[in-house]
Amino acid sequence: MVHTPAQPAAADEYDGQYRAWLEQHGPRALDFDWRLTHLEWRQRVLLRRYPPEGKRLLDFGCMDGVFTLRLQQMGGEAVGYDISPAAIAQAKQFRATAARPVFTTVPPGPGQFDLIYCSEALEHVGDDPGLVGELVGYLAPGGSVVGTTPIGDEHADPAKRGIYDQAQLKRALSPYGRVYVFRYARRPVRDRLPFRKTKGGRLFLFQVTPPNPPVGR
Repeated sequence: MVHTPAQPAAADEYDGQYRAWLEQHGPRALDFDWRLTHLEWRQRVLLRRYPPEGKRLLDFGCMDGVFTLRLQQMGGEAVGYDISPAAIAQAKQFRATAARPVFTTVPPGPGQFDLIYCSEALEHVGDDPGLVGELVGYLAPGGSVVGTTPIGDEHADPAKRGIYDQAQLKRALSPYGRVYVFRYARRPVRDRLPFRKTKGGRLFLFQVTPPNPPVGR
């Protein structure tokens, strides 16, 4: 597969989504220190389950790079990729004068990464198996793609084009290797009780490990 940058219309769409996110979250959205100490709980789950130290990392769909910068701080060699030029420009501002992590709107070449984080991205694309196949192509031998996606109807976000149950998620992932899917709840005890669930409080965490990752697609 020849990897090409996003078309202008797609970049414009994701720029608009990023600017809407900034407006929704107010001044703290651009407060890097606050964001770094208040990572989203799904990101904290990924860091606990898949520590980045000593690995070559891709943060796919990195938005403005706060999580990517945390991966770098924790000892990884990180690259942040996003389709939104506006988000990548802000990521570079957060990075300031440091040389790393690398932020780019250009998809990476094949066979580069030990671990790829793909958090809350699958549900945004129409061809989710195709996206997983693309990510697997970026892996070095022995690498894994890991990430999160909402459970069921957790979100009413119109930008999310697909929402999964566990079987649907496994079907999207299974063509590409050994698959693990775990359910996580932000408040596990409350989640087991017959209370109304907190929106965004549950997710699937997934891992795909190809037996022999391709070095080119």
